[in-house]
This record gives sequence, structure tokens and C-alpha cells, in this order.
Amino acid sequence: MDRSESKHPKAHTTIKGYERVLRNRSLPKWGSRIALGIQPLEIEQWLTTLKGEEGLENPTLDRMRRVMSMVYRHGQRYGLISRSQESNPMRFVRCKTTSGYEAMIITPEQAYEIVRNLREPERTLTLLAAGTGLRISECLGLQWQDANFADAMIHVRRTWTCGQVGLPKTKASKGPVPLHPLLADFLLSWKQKTPYSQPGDWVCASFRLNGKQPRVANMLVEDYLRPAAAKARILSSHRDDCGRLMEDDPRRFGFHNLRHSLASFLVRIRTDPKTVQTLLRHSKYD
Repeated sequence: MDRSESKHPKAHTTIKGYERVLRNRSLPKWGSRIALGIQPLEIEQWLTTLKGEEGLENPTLDRMRRVMSMVYRHGQRYGLISRSQESNPMRFVRCKTTSGYEAMIITPEQAYEIVRNLREPERTLTLLAAGTGLRISECLGLQWQDANFADAMIHVRRTWTCGQVGLPKTKASKGPVPLHPLLADFLLSWKQKTPYSQPGDWVCASFRLNGKQPRVANMLVEDYLRPAAAKARILSSHRDDCGRLMEDDPRRFGFHNLRHSLASFLVRIRTDPKTVQTLLRHSKYD
């Protein structure tokens, strides 16, 4: 999709996700078929088969359905196929959108144990994610000029994901978040240690790339966050032949669990829902 065609351009990660669906799923299955000859029930059966054989979640299947529908709408817009309702079979494809996945929630005490098992700068990054509810892409997108220590606020101006600088997820995501004095102390301490401490430098800069880019989220999870959670006995683990602790928990666990956990904690202590919405910068309260 040409980003210039949209009044609100899609995020880089969204575009890449669409491309993966088309390249890896839709084209191999339907690329040789005539668009108007594909029947809704065929598509439903395909999605059902994928769910059974590959264990794909409902939201993943619905994303595939929506991407295919976009292709049909694109064809209708440019007159490649009829603009009648019947010319888009995706309008008649039924697909559940809810997921059975439940995010793993940890307590503040468990979060503290994870932080204790980390060194800098991963310690400060994890505390930042756990204490503010910022998405990891927003944490990695922070520059020192975004931290207003005088007013105790962090301004969310950009994201970093898939090697690209992007905009915050929604208008609400651009809202500032409070900077707790404890977190401010950690940030200031790291700022004094890092060689990349100028206003336009990344808070979590990559040393390997001489500070030109932030760190990579999935590597931070696999190399630091999950091992620290295993040391804290939050994730299961075992000892290898050399006695090293090896995390082997099959459950999904990453920085986003810290965001879920903060939301759960705020609800548990009976924080006003509107306050939770504001702190987590949700466009709507769920």
C-alpha cells in the first residue's frame, strides 16, 4: 500500500505485517486463482485448517482476512474488479477475533526481583517499562531530550521498532507520562555513565553501532529479560552440563507483560479507570 495514499499513514511495522501476510500466506494459496472465483466458504475453510494445523490464534487469522479484504477493496477502488458488494468475498467470511491468550501477570515484588538480576543499562530500561507502562518501542525511541527531570515528565515523541523510527501508536500514546523520583535517579545515574548523553542521543543506545541506533527489543528480551526472570524463578529453567542456568519456559513473556502487569496492579489497588487510561495512554479504556 502506498503510504502517500492514506491521510494517516500506517506504521512501518503494520506495513511489514501486511507484506508478510501477502507474501507468506495469501499469494501461495490464492495467487493463481481468479479473484472473483474465490468463494467465502473456501476462505473460511482455509482459515479453519490453518488454525487446526498450525495453532494460529484468532486475531492472527482475522488479520489475514482483513489483509485479503484490503486487496479486494484496492481492486475495487481502481476499477480492477466490480465495485458491487458481491465482488468482495471477504465481506461474507466469518472469523472470530477474540484470543484465548492470557498475558502473564507479575507482581511488583516479582518485577523488583527481575530488576535485581539485571545490570545497566538493561536494569534502567526494565524499570522504565515496568514503572511507566511505556511500550518497549516507546522506551527504545526515547532520547535524553524527552526526559524532563525538572517537571518530572517523560514525553513520548517517537518509537523504535524493526530498525525504523516511527510515530507513537495513537494520538493518546503521545501523552506524557509521570517520571517517578526513583526512576529519575536511575535515569540520571545512567546518563552520567553512558557516552551517549547529549539531548539527541538515545537513552538506550547501541554500543555496537556507536550510539547511532537504539538497542534491539527482541534481543533484549532473549538475552536479558527472560534470563533475569528465570533467575527470579518467575520463568522455569534448568542447569546445563556446565552448571549455567538456562531459561526454558514455553510461555510468552516480554516487555509487554510489564505493561499488562502495571495495568493489573493499578486496577487491583482500585485506581480510577480514567486514571489508568491516562497513565497507560489508551485511546479507550478496556
